[in-house]
Amino acid sequence: MTQMVSIVVASKNRRELLLQLLDALRLQEVPDDVEVEIIVVDDGSTPAYVSSELAGARLVRCEGVGPARARNRGIGVATGDVVFFTDDDVIVDRGWLAAGLAYLEAHPGEAGVTGETSSPTYDPLYEHSVEDHDGGSFLTCNVAYRRVALLAVGGFDRLLPHAAHEDRDLAWRIISHEGPVGFCREMKVTHPGRPFRYRTWVKRGRLAVDDWLLMSRYPERRATKYGIRWSPLIGGIRRWMSIGVQAKAWSSPLRTLRWFFLAGGQLSWILIVTIRRWSSVRERDIRAVPGLRVDGLRIAYVGPSPDPTAGGAPGVAGLILRELLERGHGVDCFVVASVEDAEPTALGEHEGLTYVLEQSGFRFMKWYSRSRLTKMASSQVFTAVHRRRLARRLAGLHRASPYDVVYQFSTFESFGIPRHLPIPVISQPSVHAQGELRWLVAKGARNFSDDGIVRRRLVSLWLRARARRQARDAQRVTAIFALSRVFAHHISEDYGVPENKIFVVPNCIDVSEYKISQTFSESVVSVGRIAVRKGLEDVVSLAERYPEGPPISVFGSPSLWSDYGRLLRECRSPRLHIEGHRPRSEVVDAMAGATAVLQMSRYEPFGLTVAEALAVGTPVIVTREVGAAEGLPSNVCRVVAPGDVAAIEENLASFLKLSLEERQALAIDCRAVALLHFSPQKIADDWERAAQLVLESFKLKRFGTNS
Repeated sequence: MTQMVSIVVASKNRRELLLQLLDALRLQEVPDDVEVEIIVVDDGSTPAYVSSELAGARLVRCEGVGPARARNRGIGVATGDVVFFTDDDVIVDRGWLAAGLAYLEAHPGEAGVTGETSSPTYDPLYEHSVEDHDGGSFLTCNVAYRRVALLAVGGFDRLLPHAAHEDRDLAWRIISHEGPVGFCREMKVTHPGRPFRYRTWVKRGRLAVDDWLLMSRYPERRATKYGIRWSPLIGGIRRWMSIGVQAKAWSSPLRTLRWFFLAGGQLSWILIVTIRRWSSVRERDIRAVPGLRVDGLRIAYVGPSPDPTAGGAPGVAGLILRELLERGHGVDCFVVASVEDAEPTALGEHEGLTYVLEQSGFRFMKWYSRSRLTKMASSQVFTAVHRRRLARRLAGLHRASPYDVVYQFSTFESFGIPRHLPIPVISQPSVHAQGELRWLVAKGARNFSDDGIVRRRLVSLWLRARARRQARDAQRVTAIFALSRVFAHHISEDYGVPENKIFVVPNCIDVSEYKISQTFSESVVSVGRIAVRKGLEDVVSLAERYPEGPPISVFGSPSLWSDYGRLLRECRSPRLHIEGHRPRSEVVDAMAGATAVLQMSRYEPFGLTVAEALAVGTPVIVTREVGAAEGLPSNVCRVVAPGDVAAIEENLASFLKLSLEERQALAIDCRAVALLHFSPQKIADDWERAAQLVLESFKLKRFGTNS
């Protein structure tokens, strides 16, 4: 029976060396019962490698993701029972492959094998090389693993993006979980000394962050007794003293000067990293993120605590992130939490999920939060201050293990986003301050409000300040995910954002949590804040102008900056029932089986009520400003102009005329529409498509190529 063996080579901008290696691999002594495939992973070379140049090898492309993720791409397409790894800057012995296979065949209980890596005489002051004469380094230029072992541990850890410790980390995880990795002296590779540039070698001091991760993960393997923070610097000093002796750095003034500049430069870089970045990464999650299973985007989420079981923005964020995690994306959640918030880790445990939390001291009913207005302002100030701290931690973690994208959810202001980092930022706001302000100061708004003139003036000033900040932040982000086309239009018009920078990605709900009612009643439900812009004047007019209609239940409470309670209390119709704030489950039960749910908003970027009503089988009547209504069929969603009370009554009457059988069929249609338009799977599809376009555009602008 023929055995398939794969050889994976990750390469970038080393065409000539790669071609020499491929020539050597094609001359390998291969046993008769072995078939070999060679996989070359081009990690963003410029110009890109061409398949026709790599005769006999399969070409896989990625976008400069680093050696660990690049090799994972190779493993992902490999079909061999054994996967060999080597590099484009080595000379492979003709018996390399056969020796490794023979060793694994003779030692069936071992998960892999590494060989002897030697180097001809080289000058360490001018050239770089690596050696391993006892198998202790597990160098990826000379190692092979059984494919089942690689899959079991999930491949290389994507938290190690540099060519530094990813090889030893993989070997140690395999040894811990799958079995020993042996050493075969006949499995030979030669690593010639390669010239290096001074600047490149000095900047290797930044790899101290990888040292910290490895030492934190494997404290028993630390080579020094010093604390983790200072170990890279102590180790670097010892290493450079050893290099000085090996290279005879004191044999001439020129060599002494060269050693001094190399050692001093690199050690200075390590010292700077140690001083500036330790605070950002010392509390990071040290668990490995297996790149074979978490092979998608590495996302830094900034926003409210994601909770799939909650309502509003936290619930939507939780559902979207949970779906992205299940699709193999990695997510670090940067969340400001206080004692008043829901559980900040409610998203649970997922592979590739990490929480980065900042605890704020915000509390309700303190001197700064006793009124609705001060509660609104103080909560946002507390959040902004702590998000600035999170921004520093995000920047530090990005430098250690780069993110592919920053995803800012719910809020527009970019307090939690570090500036001057070469990383795309996607903002997905729930509302924008200019839209709120427009209706707060609208003519006639004061006639319906319980808020006094002083409160309205203060809120107006607050929203104006936020609108100015949001307009600036909207220009800074790479892209905006608007919840609807109508919201996208408002953002573009109000904040001057180019339309090609805005993508439509709606909100979602977990439709499986909602059930169709088995009974139907002649009732109408209106759900939302008792506040300006929610169209409550139309609901009141409907109740007063058509007294013979079904009862109307209004659920909701005032917002932090607007209270339309007086409008409801002064309604003269007995049809109108003010239910106030109720638990989410009670509101959903009230919507289920109702004749219709009303959403009369003058400004509504989305409107989760629409999705929830359809999920329980209830049709909706909305204004054209309600973003969630876009693209919905007219049999389940009737769209009217704001203020057109007659049209609302006409549509209600058409629903009331339905027979029981027709009403049951309509409920099934409503739920089918909810599944089609608002499921997390559908919204995650929209998110991934839009994010891919954003990333491609970002790379094109930055590098001038789509390599």
